[in-house]
Amino acid sequence: MMRKYISVCSILLFIIPVITLLICIQIHVLHYDLHSFPFIDGKVSVSLIGRQEKTIGIFRSGFFLYMFISVLFYIKISNFFLSKDVKNKLKIYGLSANFFLCIYIFVLGRDGSFYEISRRLAIIFYITNIYINHAYIIKILKLLKYKKKIQINNIYLPIFYVIIVFMTVLIIIGFPWVNPLFKYPDQLKNIVEWNYFLLTIVFYIPLSIMFYQSSDKAKMS
Repeated sequence: MMRKYISVCSILLFIIPVITLLICIQIHVLHYDLHSFPFIDGKVSVSLIGRQEKTIGIFRSGFFLYMFISVLFYIKISNFFLSKDVKNKLKIYGLSANFFLCIYIFVLGRDGSFYEISRRLAIIFYITNIYINHAYIIKILKLLKYKKKIQINNIYLPIFYVIIVFMTVLIIIGFPWVNPLFKYPDQLKNIVEWNYFLLTIVFYIPLSIMFYQSSDKAKMS
C-alpha cells in the first residue's frame, strides 16, 4: 500500500506542474500574444508566465497543490526507507524544499526590492534543496539495492544518474546568476530555469513506475 501511495504521489508531482504551466502558457498565447518555446529560446521565464493577472491565480493554485502532494510524498518515501532500516532526513529536506518554494510562490507578482530579493533567494535555495533531495533518494536506493533489501531493475538507477548529471550541468551553467552583480543573459537564465525544472519533475516518472511495478510483488524488480 505504501508503495502504491508513493507511486501515485510521484506521478502527480509530474502531472500537476505540467498541466499548470501548459494552461498558463496557453493563456499567454491567447491573451499576451506569446510566440515562444521557452525551453529553447528563453524569451519568457517561469515567473513571467505565472505572475500575469490572468495566470497568477491558476499558477499559485497549481503549485500550492504541488507543494501539498510533495510534502506527502516525502513523508511516505521517508517512512518506506525507514521500514527498510535506513534512517534518513527526507522529511526535513522535503519540508525545507517546499518551504522555499512556498515563499517564491507567495512573493511572486509583488513589486518592490524586498520581494525581488526574497524571490531570488527562495528560488536559489529551492533549486539547491531539490537537487540534494533527488541525489539523496538515489543514494538510498543504491544502498538498498546493494544490501539486497530491495530489487531494482537495472534500468532505473542509470536513468536517475542521467537526470542528476543534466541537472548538475544546468546548475553549473546557471551558477553565475546567483551573483546579483553579474550581468547574466536573461534568455540563457530562462532556458536553464525551464529545463532544470523540467528535469526535477521528470525525475518522478521513473520513480513512479518503479514503485508501481513493485506494488503487486513481494520485491521491487
